[in-house]
Amino acid sequence: MNESKGLIKFGESVMDQKWSILGERYRPIHLSETSMIMYSEFSAGGMVPMHIHETQDEMLYILEGNMEFETEGKVIKAGPGDIVSLPMGIPHALFNRSDSVVKSLVTVSPTAKFYDYMRAIDGLSDPAEVMRLGPSHEIQFV
Repeated sequence: MNESKGLIKFGESVMDQKWSILGERYRPIHLSETSMIMYSEFSAGGMVPMHIHETQDEMLYILEGNMEFETEGKVIKAGPGDIVSLPMGIPHALFNRSDSVVKSLVTVSPTAKFYDYMRAIDGLSDPAEVMRLGPSHEIQFV
């Protein structure tokens, strides 16, 4: 694993990686065994289907726009400056139900197999394939 150290300048990423997954854009900006941070852009109408991280907590810090999260029968609405904490083992889905791009920082801890999963699904546009690859990387879709 290529661990991040020191200053990470705006626009940089781990090993210059930029991922497109189901039309959404992600850029890993920090990577270690204990945590991973990605810059993400969720397009208008974009979403991540209901899923469970078996081995990570996930947190999203909203930089720009408004995002909705469905978890435990509730809808959480988050805007700029808000942090949404999604503990491991709790089903959740993410939705951009607005007309503009939502920019956020996504943190998972520990990294476990999540980095490998994001690399494996980079470039995929078929949701069924993204979901099929989840379980081998400790992500369960529900």
